[in-house]
Amino acid sequence: MYIAKNHEDFAVAVHWVPGHSDVHGNEEADKQAKLAAESRRNNSPPAKLPKYLRYDTLPLSISALKEVHHKETHTRWE
Repeated sequence: MYIAKNHEDFAVAVHWVPGHSDVHGNEEADKQAKLAAESRRNNSPPAKLPKYLRYDTLPLSISALKEVHHKETHTRWE
């Protein structure tokens, strides 16, 4: 809500799309999202991002935090 209230160029469109249901571009979008999630090196250059995404990072999702915790814990016990 903070971003939406304080940034004029903020816009979000949410559409439900059944997983892998022959929607044009769905497979490529999934591939690109996974690639971007792997490393900051795979992200878009800041100049191509909307202004509100250029300087701050987005919060991690609970599932991403759990995955990192699991990997770190597993590495320590090996």
